[in-house]
Amino acid sequence: MHSFFCQDIKDKGSFAELDKRDSKHLFKTLRARPGDEIQLLDGKGRSATGSITQDGLILINEVSAAAAPRVKVHLYVAPPRKQKMDHLLRQCVETGLWSLTAMICERSVSIPDADSVPERWDVIALEACKQSANPFFPDIRTPMRFSDAVKSLSADTIKLYGSPSGSWELPPPPAGKDANIAWFVGPEGGFSPAEEKIMDNAGFLKIKIGPHIMRVETAAVCGTALLVRTYREPAS
Repeated sequence: MHSFFCQDIKDKGSFAELDKRDSKHLFKTLRARPGDEIQLLDGKGRSATGSITQDGLILINEVSAAAAPRVKVHLYVAPPRKQKMDHLLRQCVETGLWSLTAMICERSVSIPDADSVPERWDVIALEACKQSANPFFPDIRTPMRFSDAVKSLSADTIKLYGSPSGSWELPPPPAGKDANIAWFVGPEGGFSPAEEKIMDNAGFLKIKIGPHIMRVETAAVCGTALLVRTYREPAS
């Protein structure tokens, strides 16, 4: 079943409206016919199944709402070059990433615009949500400098960064309360000694997610998947 973004999913028995791009994809590219069923996502946890009517409308048949995860994983990454960053973002969204912030580090090879989020990233994240049926559209935040990213974290955030010399052990999940995990991934060549010192002083835990040195995109995706899998409670 194909998935489509619908900003306003109404109740069962009402009709859904798609944006121009998704509507064209449904009716022109996929050639939807009466009786065909589709899935709708609003990016905020609400989803629905719908069917195409004889009049070419989308009738909502069933509506459901997913609970937001109690522990949310936030990726802070020094982005690799364009195509690799696109793949990184797509795969992290598929794993259940809650937010992404691009960082400018000492050894960054790709410098994002610090004043805006590339429109392409929002499009990629949206397509990844539809492909994977992830009901929560991630927060793609404005890029920032490494030092500002560290300072932006609240005191109760679980702070982690990857290092070949880190520990295999992950911190225990918080008992009975919501929590945020910040996963920091440096650029090619890794974080500088000065940046590692800043993180160590800020209470970050240095962890190892594999036996070998990983590329930026590998560490970002594998680390995000590991953390989501470790801390995400199964749906009841």
